[in-house]
Amino acid sequence: MSTAVLGLQWGDEGKGKITHLLARDADVVVRFNGGPNAGHTVIDRGVKFGTHLIPAGAFHPGTLSILAGGMVVDLEVLAGEISQIADHIGRVPDLMVAENSHLILPYHRLLEELEGSGAHFGTTRRGIAPAYRDKAAKVGIRAGDLLRPRVLEERIDRRLALLKRLWPESAEMQALSASGLATELLKAAKPLIGSIGDATGRIAGALAAGKRVLFEGAQGALLDIDHGTYPYVTSSSTTFAGLGNSIGIPSPEVTRRIGVLKAYTTRVGEGPFPTEMGDPLGSELRERGGEFGVTTGRPRRCGWLDMVAVRHALFVNGATEIALTKLDTLSGVEEIKLCCAYELDGTTIDRFPLAAEALERCEPVYEVLSGWGESIDGAGRFEDLATEAREYVQRVEELTATPVGIVSIGPAPEQTIHRKL
Repeated sequence: MSTAVLGLQWGDEGKGKITHLLARDADVVVRFNGGPNAGHTVIDRGVKFGTHLIPAGAFHPGTLSILAGGMVVDLEVLAGEISQIADHIGRVPDLMVAENSHLILPYHRLLEELEGSGAHFGTTRRGIAPAYRDKAAKVGIRAGDLLRPRVLEERIDRRLALLKRLWPESAEMQALSASGLATELLKAAKPLIGSIGDATGRIAGALAAGKRVLFEGAQGALLDIDHGTYPYVTSSSTTFAGLGNSIGIPSPEVTRRIGVLKAYTTRVGEGPFPTEMGDPLGSELRERGGEFGVTTGRPRRCGWLDMVAVRHALFVNGATEIALTKLDTLSGVEEIKLCCAYELDGTTIDRFPLAAEALERCEPVYEVLSGWGESIDGAGRFEDLATEAREYVQRVEELTATPVGIVSIGPAPEQTIHRKL
């Protein structure tokens, strides 16, 4: 049986913990979108890691981790993560990099600085958008090019020639050379060369053989380039709709699609946020929940759970169940609000508007639930949770018509409740 783990908000939902737990039982784990702009926090054998590229399967013996064709890969970041994890687990993870995945080069990061691109949208400045732009413009460098050094240098040379004409006053851009960049890439890729290949065939073979395949998403549905709060989005498809295209398998059979949902809402960077808290409670949740970006360290904006946005995310992902995370962070909050609809220009709506300008004008329509005073982070079963905490989970199920199969009540793996659905 194959499973997909997908974010239902603006990322940072706690997907790292969920994928790490599920990867224990997987034969293959596939990361299918994004690049080092994503940060997944996992705790493995008591050690905390913040990963950005490497799939969760890398921590588990006998599990193959695949970086699929829909990704953009920074080789230095990947090599560093492999080294850290290898030191931790005492072996080199079993890894495969899709030959059609694209590479992030130094000039991609430089372009973000020169253009100021993304400054208004709160990007991570990791060269993500320029790398995806090169991919769409057919001037990108792919992992498979590393297997053909002469072709690699020629393609970099053609791209650099244009960039130097566009940025004649940039000393940094003018100093770059195709031979130098190719040498750097090949050096960084040396431990990975044998791992570059036909990821589509490997994934298709695993699915056909009935292997347990876990698809690991990055970011969240509201950051999807097509279905998110454009232009305040990432540069890849973050939803289940983008999975088939990324791995090269149309309509892959994924029987279990888990949408990861934080018990409240957070957002990093700019963009409309109807349920954002402008009071001390928002700051308190940020501190209690450790709401600071794994990749950038930026503080996350905090707000109440937005069910209008969640229903939209569930729909575009076709999610079969919810994993609700950080429920423990709400402990001690006297009254908890749930946004059930919006007021837009005097009209009540329950559909999520895709135009950022319209979402900016939306006012949340709340219902209020009673909070719980006691700590719940030690509960072993759903029945052990405070009555009000159980009612909160059940109300989420009612408002989404989707079962909550996993409840996370702390960062440690054992602080997880699995419910029978």
